[in-house]
Amino acid sequence: MEHAEQLARVYGPTTWDLYAELDRSLAPRGPDWLLTKASEYLESGAVVLDAGCRDAAHLIRLVRDNDVRGYGVDPVPLHIAHAQAAVEAAELSDRITLQCTGMEDAPSLGELFDLVWCRDVLEQVADLPGALAGVAQVLKPTGHLLVFTQVATELLDDRDAALLGAHLGNVLTNLDAQHLETAFGEAGLEVVEKDVIGTEWREYAEERTQPVSRALLRLARLRRTRDHLVATHGQDVYDHAEANLHWEVFQFLGKLQPTVYVLRHGRGPGRADALVRARG
Repeated sequence: MEHAEQLARVYGPTTWDLYAELDRSLAPRGPDWLLTKASEYLESGAVVLDAGCRDAAHLIRLVRDNDVRGYGVDPVPLHIAHAQAAVEAAELSDRITLQCTGMEDAPSLGELFDLVWCRDVLEQVADLPGALAGVAQVLKPTGHLLVFTQVATELLDDRDAALLGAHLGNVLTNLDAQHLETAFGEAGLEVVEKDVIGTEWREYAEERTQPVSRALLRLARLRRTRDHLVATHGQDVYDHAEANLHWEVFQFLGKLQPTVYVLRHGRGPGRADALVRARG
């Protein structure tokens, strides 16, 4: 095909029809879908653990919406302070217990749980086997572990991984799906459902509040004022911010793949007969 014909082809009506199609929403699921999913495993009076509860926003909704009792653990003191304030404001202090500790210390709570909620946490757990073993120990025989996490795809190259490593919180091996799923099995947990969220949640948010556009704008400003920001805040904070701003963008580009796992006590290490529903 001659160059002129190629130009006519790619700038012709077919291309603009494609763009018009891409401008239509695919009706993506939003993050509240995960709360609805959790409700499938909760009955009135059940007990739920939020492993890595941060400000307890999700735990409060789980407790309030499902008439259950809740426990939240998080190793960051500031997170627990914010969580305590949020729980008190929600008037749920009699139904929610908080403790500044890691997932691996969950047995110290002295409770068995119908559901363990673990969202955006495993990416930053240094002792993944220990954390999963702690969760498995406090899960009732009929209980479920609901995990939302990120896994790297083949699009994430070595330079991307090195950049994410500068985040100071990410444990890069935990982004490897095989490593993660092996750790599940070694903790005696079996995957009963795996749902690849892909870009759905990011599409949902971008259609409403444009957070990825904001991240890209911040990245542009970050790099244009690099010398000033490093001098003012330090190289480590600059590197952390750069990596953190790529986190959402990499999900949007398919370099990181948001994934939901539903797990229960298995029939032995390494057994994982999973129902996989891939979307996105």
